[in-house]
Amino acid sequence: MSNSVTGFRRFLFVVAVAAFTCAVSLPSGDAFAADAVQARKDIKAMGLEYNGQAFATAAGNGDMTAVQLFLDAGMDVNEGGSAAIGVAAGRGKTEMVKFLLSKGSKATSNALQYARTRGHKDVEQLLVAAGAKE
Repeated sequence: MSNSVTGFRRFLFVVAVAAFTCAVSLPSGDAFAADAVQARKDIKAMGLEYNGQAFATAAGNGDMTAVQLFLDAGMDVNEGGSAAIGVAAGRGKTEMVKFLLSKGSKATSNALQYARTRGHKDVEQLLVAAGAKE
C-alpha cells in the first residue's frame, strides 16, 4: 500500500508541475498563440498567408492581433527592409509603430519619410526619438 500512495503522490506532483509550467509559459493575451506552429495555424484561420507582405499589411492596418501572431510564428520584425514599420508610419498608426519599435524594429529613414510626407507628426517624433536619420 505504501508503494501505491508514493506513486499517487508522485503522479500528483508531476501533474502540478506540468500545470504550473503551462500557466507560466503562456502569453498574457487570449488572442496570442502559445507557439509558432499554433500561431501559423491562427494566421491561416484569419485568411492570411504567412509572408512579409501580409505582415506589413497587417501592421499598416493596425491589426495588433495579426502582427503579434506573425511575430509569435517567427516573423522577423524587420522583414522586407522594415516594411511593416514603414507602412504603419505612412498610415499614421502610432500605437503600431510604438509596438514594432518595442519589438526591435529599426526606425528607418523610409518610415520617417512616409510619416513626414503624410503629416503624421506624432509618428515622426517617435521615429526621430528612436534614432531614425534623414
